[in-house]
Amino acid sequence: MTERPSPTRSLALLVASTVFMAFGQGHWPSGIMLIIGVALAARFFRVTRGAIAGPLFVVAHVVVWEWAYAGMVPLPAAARLGMEAGTGLVLAAVLLVHTWASRRLTSPVSTLVLPLGWVVYDFASARLSPGGTWGSVAYTFADDLVLAQLASLVGWTGITFMAVWVGAVIEWARANRAAGARARRALTVVALVVGTCLAYGAARSGGARHGDPIAVACVVPPNSFDDETLDDLWAYTRGVERPPASVARAVARINASFDEHFALVDRAAADGVELVVWPEANPVLTDAEEPALLDRARATAARHGIHLGMGMSVFRPTSGEPTLNRFVVVDPEGRIVIDFLKATRPPGAGHVKGDGVLPKIETTLGRLSAAICFDLDFPHLLGQAGAAGVDVFLAPANDWRAVRDTHARMARLRAVEQGFALVRPTKDGTTLITDATGRTVAALALDDNRTGLVFADLDPQRRGTLYAVIGDAFAWGCIIAFICLCALAARSKETS
Repeated sequence: MTERPSPTRSLALLVASTVFMAFGQGHWPSGIMLIIGVALAARFFRVTRGAIAGPLFVVAHVVVWEWAYAGMVPLPAAARLGMEAGTGLVLAAVLLVHTWASRRLTSPVSTLVLPLGWVVYDFASARLSPGGTWGSVAYTFADDLVLAQLASLVGWTGITFMAVWVGAVIEWARANRAAGARARRALTVVALVVGTCLAYGAARSGGARHGDPIAVACVVPPNSFDDETLDDLWAYTRGVERPPASVARAVARINASFDEHFALVDRAAADGVELVVWPEANPVLTDAEEPALLDRARATAARHGIHLGMGMSVFRPTSGEPTLNRFVVVDPEGRIVIDFLKATRPPGAGHVKGDGVLPKIETTLGRLSAAICFDLDFPHLLGQAGAAGVDVFLAPANDWRAVRDTHARMARLRAVEQGFALVRPTKDGTTLITDATGRTVAALALDDNRTGLVFADLDPQRRGTLYAVIGDAFAWGCIIAFICLCALAARSKETS
């Protein structure tokens, strides 16, 4: 149905959609707000000429991101705004296709075009964009454990599909309210599908625990860089020539940082924990101090009979080679059983990229694997852990205040998708420990170089997921279905 556009009405719809979308994701994750925002955006495109709707929506999308994701995108302003405009342009194209198809496919089947197209965008972004799944509307629902369990079946794109589909059906029913029974049937079908998903989620998230708990501790030590030796340590780790006294102060600070880390490990081990993990890229050191750190880690793990996981940022000033963002796990016998390099590189980072092969080891705690911080924003990378049947996943991270809640939410969804327990010690962010359904076992938010310890009795028993078996089959199916529906619409006549 084509409606005569009204400039005032169009502008009101656009403003309303912008407000609802801005308060439905990122810093403000509200599922109701997001769904209403999607419905209003679809309505805006229905009553507005495409040549006008598209550019205005791109501007609105930039506004939404500047508000909802403020402080989260570590890019210069020009690059950030360009990225936001680019993603807005893609979503505008999806909404234009949806509007075009809805004028040719008069049945409720047309409501599928928008969620299918949105999944295509989400999936392509995850595979092709350097930001991975950042900005996906699926994360709005990650803290709703019942609805989040849909990800255990088909991954995060299933949540994206469901949220956008509900918004599309609401808008279609509003536009076709004169059809009466047909509009009511469409809403009934959506209600039944959503109800089924919620029933499944309630059953899965409320299931009985099966494994014997293991005692876990995340320790968050002070930053290696302190105010007194900041310049010394910066110059030393980067090979800048400085007086011997400056070098001595830098080395002394690195050794003091080691003491701070292992003092917290000793405190945690004294409480009888079996696994201690500290965050990403801390301590900061050079390859000259690396052997001493590893020797001390082996001795500490063996002395306490624990598994010890350590993030570290290893500079190589002598050779001038890029930094190593490294995560090492030492077992109770003092052996290094995991030595992993971060597989992805966030904007602005300059470390060496690892080969992307996740480690999988058998231990007395269960089958372990690991990745580092930003790696978890790429679901296909974490699929290795699900396919290998990993029980406990170690994910050291290093965040900042603006991203701490959103990034922890994103990590939680990986646990749901792959069915593993998650241990995520985080510097300047939210340390998070969850079971295999994503339920929080322990959490602690720390900012501004604050330190702390988090203890938990964690059920290490994995919960098998369909997504770990089929991978992104649902997303690929959405791509095929989107193409088929567009082809069907192209063969149909436009209605007036």
